[in-house]
Amino acid sequence: MKIIFALLIIVFLAFSGYHLTFRGFKLPLFAREFYLKGTEFLFLGLILGPSFLNLLDTETMRGLEPVGALVLGWIGLLFGFQFEITRLRRFPLDFFTAALLESLLTFAVVFWSVYLTLPMITDISGTMRLVVSLTLSAAAACTAQTGVALLTPDFTERHGKTVGILRYVSSIDGLSALVIFAVVFFFKEPSISGFYWIGDLAMGTVFSFVISMGLVFLYIIFIASHRDEKELALVVIAMAVLTSGIASLLHFSPLVTNFFVGFCLVNFCRRKERLFKIFVGVEKPVYLLLLVFLGASWTLDSPWLIVLAALYCLCRFGGKLFGGFLVTRLNPELRSYPPHIGFGLLDQGGLPLAILFDFQRGISCDIAAGVISLVLLAVIYNEFLGPYLLVRLLKEAK
Repeated sequence: MKIIFALLIIVFLAFSGYHLTFRGFKLPLFAREFYLKGTEFLFLGLILGPSFLNLLDTETMRGLEPVGALVLGWIGLLFGFQFEITRLRRFPLDFFTAALLESLLTFAVVFWSVYLTLPMITDISGTMRLVVSLTLSAAAACTAQTGVALLTPDFTERHGKTVGILRYVSSIDGLSALVIFAVVFFFKEPSISGFYWIGDLAMGTVFSFVISMGLVFLYIIFIASHRDEKELALVVIAMAVLTSGIASLLHFSPLVTNFFVGFCLVNFCRRKERLFKIFVGVEKPVYLLLLVFLGASWTLDSPWLIVLAALYCLCRFGGKLFGGFLVTRLNPELRSYPPHIGFGLLDQGGLPLAILFDFQRGISCDIAAGVISLVLLAVIYNEFLGPYLLVRLLKEAK
């Protein structure tokens, strides 16, 4: 009974909060970013969690796992729909390689920082040390367009060239992060000593690919015939539930599986525009549900988390700055852009939060609560720091 009551409460909060959040009020830039991203729902989840009201306790969250899997699956489908090959070809290849290189450099900086630091903080096995490092670095590699979207039209128009590459990089660099995060699910159980993990990785990749292609085939069959909007929405929801459920049963990532399905649909399905309208129609309530779930797992029981989150945020800032500097200096076609373009790539957005929630659901780890709390604090730090550095970048850009 408590599970049903908790589900009704969080669904009501998500759909009612959607009409209050994401509205443009006259607030300072950092406050608008904080409010328009729905960050207050993290604190709402914290209040509903074990630390306060205990409505979303451990047992209740376990009962709500199918809902959590569906939330991740929906986000994965929507993110996969961003990568339509015909549209990506309209942009220069230099932009695409710059986005991937910047993301991978950020990943490398954060990965080695976390990997070398973890043994000094906690007693952790070699496999779990790698899993946590991959998760934190994948979350750090993502960038969102929120800061750019909150700028005034006049300011954006004056700096259209720099804003254009920031938007492109922000929409692309999550690709490498999601691919890297998928590797986590192949390393979570077995030992990675020797070369046996290479065979496990290859077999797991092939198996996941076959399952995903089968689901894509089912999707295309159901969608091929003409259906009205209600029938099509029902088919999409049913397939999202099926895909997320199969991924959960196989102890794999609903986020990654549905991303691959979404990528295939947007490139091979003729009704992609209608599908996208359905996916994006409930994007914001789904995002708010994600924030509530994460907030319920948020623990602030150690002051050291504040310090560690600041260090993690600093490593990510260094990776973005270093990656942006290299891609603009090494590529002659991008040298007209400011070398400190990383100032505009600090917003993390919803994808790293989805990665974090997927990690919590799929990986059994003693320090999972600490990892979640650390990244959530770092996201909040970036929300205060990102807008000012973005404005500074654009003011100094040509």
